[in-house]
Amino acid sequence: MLAILSVVLLLFLFVLLELIELHVIIPNDPEYRARKYDNTYQLLGLRGRILDRNGVVLAESVSGCDFVIDRKDEALESKYVNRETLPAELAKLVGISQERIEEALSDKNLRRTTKLCTITDDAIIQEIRQRKRIDNTTNRIAGVSISDERSVRSYPNGARLCHVLGFVNHAGEGDYGIEQSFNSALTGTNGSVHAIYDGKRREIRARRISEVNPEHGNDIYLTIDNNVQYIIETALSNALDKFQAESGTIIVQKVKTGEILGMATLPSFKPQEYNKHFADEWKNIAISRSYEPGSVMKAVTVAMALQMGVITEDMVFDVGTSGVWYYAGKPLRDHVYGKVRAREILMKSSNIGTAMIGLMMAEPAPQKGMPAPNELLWRSFNAMGFGYKTGIELVGEENGIFWNYKRKGMWNKLTPTRVPLGQSISVTAIQLVNAYSTIGNGGYLMQPTILKEIRTHEGELVKQQRPIIKGRPLSKDVCDRMLDMLQSVTGKSPRGTGARANLPSYTVAGKTGTGQIPVNGHYNHSDYNVSFIGIYPATRPELAILVTIEKPRGDVRSGGDVAAPTFAAVAEEIGHYLGIPADKQPKQQVMQ
Repeated sequence: MLAILSVVLLLFLFVLLELIELHVIIPNDPEYRARKYDNTYQLLGLRGRILDRNGVVLAESVSGCDFVIDRKDEALESKYVNRETLPAELAKLVGISQERIEEALSDKNLRRTTKLCTITDDAIIQEIRQRKRIDNTTNRIAGVSISDERSVRSYPNGARLCHVLGFVNHAGEGDYGIEQSFNSALTGTNGSVHAIYDGKRREIRARRISEVNPEHGNDIYLTIDNNVQYIIETALSNALDKFQAESGTIIVQKVKTGEILGMATLPSFKPQEYNKHFADEWKNIAISRSYEPGSVMKAVTVAMALQMGVITEDMVFDVGTSGVWYYAGKPLRDHVYGKVRAREILMKSSNIGTAMIGLMMAEPAPQKGMPAPNELLWRSFNAMGFGYKTGIELVGEENGIFWNYKRKGMWNKLTPTRVPLGQSISVTAIQLVNAYSTIGNGGYLMQPTILKEIRTHEGELVKQQRPIIKGRPLSKDVCDRMLDMLQSVTGKSPRGTGARANLPSYTVAGKTGTGQIPVNGHYNHSDYNVSFIGIYPATRPELAILVTIEKPRGDVRSGGDVAAPTFAAVAEEIGHYLGIPADKQPKQQVMQ
């Protein structure tokens, strides 16, 4: 009995010494890390989400692991691994083609390791890890590895809104679009855990040495409406196919607040596959491409001429009967003849009539504090937002090209007759639609915005974007008269150039444009940027929609035949979707 008792006491003493070592000596041992009782691992701080105005997720980050083929893995030689059926098993497990796996495992592949995809399904990740550890059954897999957990950016709608969203590069930083503009707000901060493990490498949670919680990035809510975006991208795609055009842009803006409900640019790309495209394809041409807009600028010319008191609605302009007008030794052609007023100049898109207004605005106006030639004309267009960035919250916005009247060599005798026509001036699509929104909201030049608000991951409000008024270049009276005159372009007269923009339920005030594209200092007579910008309902404006199609190649190539019907294809549907009340009477709808 004494012998048995002695053995039991020795066993208890051994256990006691082990406990003292594990709980007292080891945690204070300088060689603690080397003895592999502890480890530090990362807790992911995920990048914030990007959502539309209604909370629809447009971009989000999830945790995932890279799936890598290692064709030199020694475990491939195990008798428990079937090399013939392995590619099919892996393909079924991961959800990629068997051919890709066979190619990666082939000796013809010069690289030892090949990343095939990123897995975000935790169940699949755990199954792969478990089946890699099995060493005595035929259920084992080999030749694969799973990376450490990392943040994976996902875009649920694929290519939709790609130029606005941008993408996240391989370094985890935002490039282009919202991803770059709000990179600091979106970026999360990783946490960490310094943990202690038992003999079977299981973490003892109660014995964690230290723990730093991760901080997820803020969520960005846009003014974009995902359904509106779908409508305009679908219509734009159809228009590019129908008219064999190279590219196009549609922008939908709320005239009273400057909010952008939709911004479509085609061709597009998938943000998750950005590296398969050239850098030029990433740019949002709605804000980063300047072009000569053509006749859509005539509405701006007439509006500012009325505002400055240079013309009246009843003033008569004799554009002649020959269809050509010479000034400064250069001909200006027109399809309008005889005597016209401002309404006819807009309705029929008279080049000569608009040029005459431009010359009147180019005269010195000392009574208005603008004694220099061209000063009044330049300041009028500048007040409407041309020549400088709008300030929208997107990277890559251009100023456009509209030289100051003081700059030598940039203005000549011909310039004031061409700028009012949309030539000798380059603008961006966002500048144009914002100028028309100014006409639609009673004369206030708003700063276009694509940001609704910023919230923390937990939903706490960080910032709410308020409408920003940048100036008031037009009076309400001038805007009301312009809305009435611009209706003659689309609906009040069948002679209007924008008749095909007419809507069944809404009155439309708008203007067409067919801008020639300059090449090597001369205008190309076969390539055009064709546009239509409409404000509706014209009696109580809510939205301004711009449609620009670049280089249509079909049988028709004018703004009235290409851009105007594309506007009609989206405006009616968007109006009903947003619940905008119709302003046409049933009798009007039948007649139209």
